[in-house]
Amino acid sequence: MKSHGIESASRCLGLTLIELLITLTIGSITLTLAVPAMGTLISHNARTSAINTVVTHIQLARSEAIKRGKQTILCPSNDGSTCLSSTRWNDGYILVVDENSNKRADAGDLVIQVFQGMDERIAINSTVGRKRILFNWLGMSPGYNLTLSFCDQQQVIEPKAIIVSNSGRPRLSDTRSDGSPITCS
Repeated sequence: MKSHGIESASRCLGLTLIELLITLTIGSITLTLAVPAMGTLISHNARTSAINTVVTHIQLARSEAIKRGKQTILCPSNDGSTCLSSTRWNDGYILVVDENSNKRADAGDLVIQVFQGMDERIAINSTVGRKRILFNWLGMSPGYNLTLSFCDQQQVIEPKAIIVSNSGRPRLSDTRSDGSPITCS
């Protein structure tokens, strides 16, 4: 005859010290490998976001010039109303209709759009001496071509550049327009 009684098991279900140490070792190895990769991913995403944002605004400036039949100016600005005499675009920039066609953003010119500053992780600088992009009524930028360099401040990833040609079209590049490496200073 079988007994239908309940067997009592006093067995403890837990981790041994060796199992715990193995788990901690695997976890620390995983973190050691994942943290640098995560920093690279964050930098890459910040750079990609900044590039996409600026390209979108360049295309907007070009299309506004064609639509309005007037020159437009895209230039760095930190106050949302005047162009800076700077090649640093991180603090923000504005899109202005050049109402009097003097190739400058004046007090009487219409500010179409104000773009706030970017992620400080990525530095955005234009070619020396190129402080604005001017588009004529045909959407071209003759004489105002420039290279915008996107540099990771922590130097985790390689820099990229947007090159705006005389035809007014932006393109992405791993080098400057002359083929030399992008310098970040």
